Amino acid sequence: MRRFAWGLLFSLLGLPLVGVLALALGLSLTYEDALLDFEQAVEAISTNTILLDTEGKPFHTLHSGERRQVVERGEAGRWMQISVLAAEDTRFFHHRGVDPVRILSALWVNLRHGEVKQGASTITQQLVKVLLLSPERTITRKIREALISISLEWKYEKTRILEAYLNTIYLGHGNYGVEQAAQSYFHKHAAELTLGEASLLAGIIRRPEFYLKVPNSLPDKSEFFPQAALLEALNRRELVLREMARQRWITAEQWRDVREEKLQVYLPKRFSGSGAYFIQEVVKRLKNDHNLAQVYGGGYRVYTTYNPVLQELAEAATHSIYEGDSPHSAQVALVSMEPKTGFVRALIGGRDFGESEFNRAVQALRQPGSSFKPTLYATALEKSFAPNNVFKDEPLVYEWVDNLGLTSFYSPGNADGKFGKERTWLGLNGVEYSTDHMTLAKALERSVNTVAVQVLDQLGIGPLARQAEKVGLKIDEKMGLCIALGCSGTTLLDLVSSYTPFANGGIAHQPVFITRIEDFTGKVVYEYEPDPGVQAYSPWTAHQMNEMLRRVVLKGTGRNAQWGNKDIPIAGKTGTNTDGRDAWFIGYTPELVTGVWIGKDDNTAMPWEQGGRTPARIWRRYSKPALQFVPAQEFPEPPPHAQLPTCSVSGKLATSNCPDVEYYSYPLDDLPTEYCTEHPGFPLKHLVSMEETPVANLPDALVPEETTVAQPEALQEAGRFPAPSALPQQGQPVPEVALEPSPPDPLSREEPGMRLPAEPAPVPEFLDEAPEATQAFTEPTPRFRDVPTTEPRSSGGADRADATDWRVPTDPDVPIFELESASGSRRNLSEGGRFLDLPEVFTTPYSSNRGALPSR
Repeated sequence: MRRFAWGLLFSLLGLPLVGVLALALGLSLTYEDALLDFEQAVEAISTNTILLDTEGKPFHTLHSGERRQVVERGEAGRWMQISVLAAEDTRFFHHRGVDPVRILSALWVNLRHGEVKQGASTITQQLVKVLLLSPERTITRKIREALISISLEWKYEKTRILEAYLNTIYLGHGNYGVEQAAQSYFHKHAAELTLGEASLLAGIIRRPEFYLKVPNSLPDKSEFFPQAALLEALNRRELVLREMARQRWITAEQWRDVREEKLQVYLPKRFSGSGAYFIQEVVKRLKNDHNLAQVYGGGYRVYTTYNPVLQELAEAATHSIYEGDSPHSAQVALVSMEPKTGFVRALIGGRDFGESEFNRAVQALRQPGSSFKPTLYATALEKSFAPNNVFKDEPLVYEWVDNLGLTSFYSPGNADGKFGKERTWLGLNGVEYSTDHMTLAKALERSVNTVAVQVLDQLGIGPLARQAEKVGLKIDEKMGLCIALGCSGTTLLDLVSSYTPFANGGIAHQPVFITRIEDFTGKVVYEYEPDPGVQAYSPWTAHQMNEMLRRVVLKGTGRNAQWGNKDIPIAGKTGTNTDGRDAWFIGYTPELVTGVWIGKDDNTAMPWEQGGRTPARIWRRYSKPALQFVPAQEFPEPPPHAQLPTCSVSGKLATSNCPDVEYYSYPLDDLPTEYCTEHPGFPLKHLVSMEETPVANLPDALVPEETTVAQPEALQEAGRFPAPSALPQQGQPVPEVALEPSPPDPLSREEPGMRLPAEPAPVPEFLDEAPEATQAFTEPTPRFRDVPTTEPRSSGGADRADATDWRVPTDPDVPIFELESASGSRRNLSEGGRFLDLPEVFTTPYSSNRGALPSR
């Protein structure tokens, strides 16, 4: 009996001692490994790569199986933290990884109900289970879980463990961590959540997709969970709020206010919307250009050129063609970039990224049609051509012998099927005229194909190919003279890039998507250094192209791109290839160069489409509001020059009888002195208001009431413009041979007066006076264009931009008019028909053996 008593006493005293010794041994064996594993696991939490926009704000996470945005504990917000504690572990700050009180409480509850109704795991144990252990339910795993939890609490502060937990928990529909869930369900940061929103998220931790079920059927364009679908989640939230009140973490009044709060929870969405194609291009460049093998799991912070406002505007504009009364069946692409930096601000590669991930803005090689002509004409201007050079529009036949000894022919045609005097144009005051001669500038304005081919024939394909390469375009020289009409394929991104020199004093910039890359430790892996660019064209050529391309928008094939604000210089070029298979419009202002492409993936014809229709309209719908969100800029100041009225037929100084007159710019050391002899009359001193010129189709705000030109007698006597030093200064009498103030250019915003080599142009207010390499990333106070206030957003229609704070204008489309007709009258082509910039004709039926001309 005594022996039994001693044995019982030894057992009662020894078992706890053995347990303590076993626990100590287990901890000693677990401690070091647990700490190392925990550090590695916490590091791995933040390995998702985050993309940041131009303002340094995250706009997308590249997750490897998990959508997560890691935040520090303080950034999770007070309501979110105490809600999680109330839902999962109210005694978190009173235990050391394992809570004996909670274990006994859970045991009692479960025994009373005869089933598992309450768990006893602490937040630390849950974190260990998720990060370090498998989800299996065994005694062994529970023992390891407890030992590791105690080890962690010996080493780390409670706040470190709570922070890791807040970034780790799964909250349903692919969202990990409270920050990602807050943005997904409430479109807020976690720190901005209300008590009601935070307590709902905390309540669904245990079974998130059970409490937030997405109904099988929802009305079209539903944004929020129906209230009936939130019933289970709201019941769980009530339990969390009750516990918070019991712990006296909230007052009864706060509890009551939350219950009366109307809660709206956004439905989860698969990412396929804003910026999807832009993100795809960034990922491709991270892999190819920066050799990052582990983009998704590398934990990088990638600073990009992405502008979320411009992207949303671009998507609203491109989607507008698929709404309304006449749905469009084609695909669409858009690229918008800054000409002075090459920074790509918005990019769209198709109608719907969810339906097709093929990026038509950067992957599709399509024929640009006449939108390639500016590169040709700019190259010609570099080679001593001039805007007032005269060409004859007539049938052309080019003949060559190929390697097999076969004779081939190439005969380009115009889009309207006419040549020279077969068509009638409207000139000044609505006067009809016919001609088979026109200036280079007029041919670009009206997109006359025969002139473009003659220019290339005289210029040579080799020089054009070398010049095109400077602006990022690669052309297939074997295509022959049809290159002048855009038969060599290119991408929209490259084509848009090729227009940047025109708005930038001749300096070309390659597209830039990424400005900085940091690894997960904050170390800078890559930083963009501002590129001075390539001087592709002279400043004088850039100025001449600006004037020529502005006339394309004011009077030519790109009229649908204008919106009647004379303070904004708009330039651009349309393009449409054979049978309308591709329709383009590349337009620009000093701030943005933007290109729009319309076409079908199977390359089938769109006979109803052309660059001056849908692409130009999309460009306007995007650019008009977009300019309100970018700093206003000016085109670089051109070299000293004078603007003189010039006959568009003869290319000489205009007379009163010239049927079509434009102001052309001439360098001061090479001013013309010869007046037009094809239309004899007294030298033109006044340019009649273009308001009465139907073909111009200009808003009243763009029409000067009267403009004056230099005295013809002075030109004849002086023989040339006097040197700048000989010109009168302000307040001095005008010498006899001096000129009267030169006319204000209808295409210019400058005050009347001759442009002289005066003081350097003032530095814009939003730039520092001494540019440095770091200036590209400074954020000074900008000036913005005074764009007319937009109308309230409509409930539907083509110009709607959903889910935005700003509004897309709802101005009606500019009617499309034919540029010329036999009768001289304008015909509305909204229901069909064509104007001059229609599909280019590359071959002729009587070509005996079609092929490419050899390189010249």
